[in-house]
Amino acid sequence: MKDSERSEHKSIRARRKDPMDCKEFLKLVPIWLEGRLDGRLGTMFLDHMNQCEDCNEELHIQYLVREGTARLESGGNFNLDKELSDKVGSYRKKLKRRHRENVVIYWMEAVAAIAIVFMLVLVAVKM
Repeated sequence: MKDSERSEHKSIRARRKDPMDCKEFLKLVPIWLEGRLDGRLGTMFLDHMNQCEDCNEELHIQYLVREGTARLESGGNFNLDKELSDKVGSYRKKLKRRHRENVVIYWMEAVAAIAIVFMLVLVAVKM
């Protein structure tokens, strides 16, 4: 990834609560197709894809062009629409799994912090 792409990606990532617009979505399509889009930005990407027919269609076109040209040389049969649908589904599952993992980590950190405070209070009481 070029430095300009990296800074652009970071600036998009900084917009956490604003809904994604079509321009941002289109910039992220190649990054998503490469499997390098995660977290909140990935969720926003999927949400926008589900709400915007034009962007959904553009994602399909870019996927078909990218995967179709790569596979034409092999000459085998393939169903790119189904493959893209499967890719979106597995990406959705990956995001949900990562969210659950983050929630578990958050609660473990909270319990650890409470335990440390409790032990400090016990030590202070004994002194």
